[in-house]
Amino acid sequence: MKTSPSPRSESRITWRAVLLGFSLMPVNAYWIAMVEMVWHGFHFSATSIPMNVIFIVFILALVNAGIHRFFPSYALTQAELLVIYVMMATTTSVIAHDNMVSLMGPLTHAFWFASPENEWKQLIHPHLPRWLVMEHTEMARPFYEGGANFFTDGYLRYWIAPILSWTAIATLIFFLVAFLNVLIRRQWIEHERMPYPIAQLPLDMTAPGMSFFQNRAMWWGFGIAATIEIINGLNFLYPSVPLIPIREPTADLALWLNNEPWDAIGTTYFHLRLFMIGLCFLLPIDLSLSMAFFYWVRKAQFIGGRAAGLYTIPYYPFQPNQAVGAFLAIIAMAIWAGRKHFREILKRVVGMNTPLDDSEEPVRYRSAVIGIVVCLLLLYVISSQAGMSLWVFPLFFGLYMVIAAAVTRIRAELGPPVHNMGGVNPQTILTSVAGVTTFGKGDLTLFSLFSWFNGSNRSHPMPHQLEGFKLAQRTGLNNRRLMVVMLLGIAPSVFIAFLVYLYCLYDFGASIAVDAPGQVLGPGQGVYNQLSGWFQFPREIDIFGTFTIGLGFAFTMLLGLLRLKFIWWPLHPVGYAMGINGGTMDHYWFALILCGTIKFIVFRVGGARLYRRFLPFFLGLILGDVASGCYWSILSVIIETPLYVVWFW
Repeated sequence: MKTSPSPRSESRITWRAVLLGFSLMPVNAYWIAMVEMVWHGFHFSATSIPMNVIFIVFILALVNAGIHRFFPSYALTQAELLVIYVMMATTTSVIAHDNMVSLMGPLTHAFWFASPENEWKQLIHPHLPRWLVMEHTEMARPFYEGGANFFTDGYLRYWIAPILSWTAIATLIFFLVAFLNVLIRRQWIEHERMPYPIAQLPLDMTAPGMSFFQNRAMWWGFGIAATIEIINGLNFLYPSVPLIPIREPTADLALWLNNEPWDAIGTTYFHLRLFMIGLCFLLPIDLSLSMAFFYWVRKAQFIGGRAAGLYTIPYYPFQPNQAVGAFLAIIAMAIWAGRKHFREILKRVVGMNTPLDDSEEPVRYRSAVIGIVVCLLLLYVISSQAGMSLWVFPLFFGLYMVIAAAVTRIRAELGPPVHNMGGVNPQTILTSVAGVTTFGKGDLTLFSLFSWFNGSNRSHPMPHQLEGFKLAQRTGLNNRRLMVVMLLGIAPSVFIAFLVYLYCLYDFGASIAVDAPGQVLGPGQGVYNQLSGWFQFPREIDIFGTFTIGLGFAFTMLLGLLRLKFIWWPLHPVGYAMGINGGTMDHYWFALILCGTIKFIVFRVGGARLYRRFLPFFLGLILGDVASGCYWSILSVIIETPLYVVWFW
């Protein structure tokens, strides 16, 4: 009699899965390069769930189902599919729209756009490390105008130094947060049992037996989303095809509020983005409504500030500062909740007796701490050579790790669809609390050049890594081997992405983004305009900004205390952190209210049992919207023409 594979063999990390993951990296990089960078179209990596990776695994799962039917011994297991997902998700988070794509612009922008008017040659050029940028303007012309072959026309030798330097920096940062994840993995996954909503869809898609794809409710959701997006995509090509109006630019409350102070409300869309509806349904009801509530508090600050004349205060209403305080409070509460576990980790690291066993961790705790120290030392060597002061380095990267852990905590506990937190970064804190004048020009230059990996926190590697460990825990994958696979993948992925991105930019040019200035020129302008402003008009300590950070911290701690003391308290501290900052919520605040209301009714009527029956439909909405959006984006790459996008236009 033929025996079935053991659970242990079904959960093995195999070479074929790893090799398949590596083989997909250049394809993924080219897809990102054309769609997110050159055309600045479908922002599939700028959400909590990497839509490009979901689509890749979706196609692999369907193909694998056919292989399983006719050649079952060759079919991929769930473990193998999830290894590919984790490899692609973690590497995508680094080379994504908000990270490496944003790095490409600043690499040569300061030299190409220097002029007598902006005085960048005198102000900025002396402080730019030449091994982190490309200074030869004659070699940069096709970078912006296109029409050249990056490999055959001799441009590579001018770029090799910044390519290797930034590959080393990106790899060290990835290793740094991976080792940090080792220290929090058990507390957040096994002790506190965080739900990790973002892990739900890849887990269901790869489940043995294809049960997810046999669910009728899922296909209803998939069909509705895909039909709407296919019809709207045809309307983009042929305007005579009727449009289904789910996210019209005219559905903006700001267009109707033209009088002061109401005109300060800013963009406020009534949009129905279908994948957002699906993701919002996964959220706890209190978080959905808390995020929507504090989103409107944010709008009230705009309107109230205009009415009271508070816009005369620079940087009012300090929403990034409020969010910074909230993030610091969230991680403080998380550390307090896990203080006993972290105390035992400390004992294990220093060699004291402790019952804590770390033999099943991705690496032993002492090795993780050593890894963090080594990464920081190497990053210090690089940063000091680039001009960062000794006393600034631990503050900058210490705050970076705190914010990274806070973003990861939010994803683990609540899984918001997007966590766009522009301004929640070390440079905001340091320049507010200490003032710009406290820092040397080398420090400020690196604050600007390092903004690509901490600018908005939408595409962050640390949450994806921890979600990978959650998937391992659910399916029996070996944590240590998964850690090795993740770490081995990052350097080749970044290096390949650099080559692919530069090839595409030299071929098509950085100036053809559909929504100018795009994600190459835009970050370049932002980085050097800010740096020039710091140099020319350095401000002292920002008293209001510093006070607002403290106020945001205190208010978030108060919300956490109220939730601890009163079970009925409805407002979640993460809702404040997410709702008070970040323009992305303009696009899905309505979905939060809609899904929160639907979920409340579902639980009232039929409880958890009815919710589980509804869940596949909403997962189908996500998958249908992702699949149709990716279809249009792949077609646009094939015909080399921007087409309809699901997210973000």
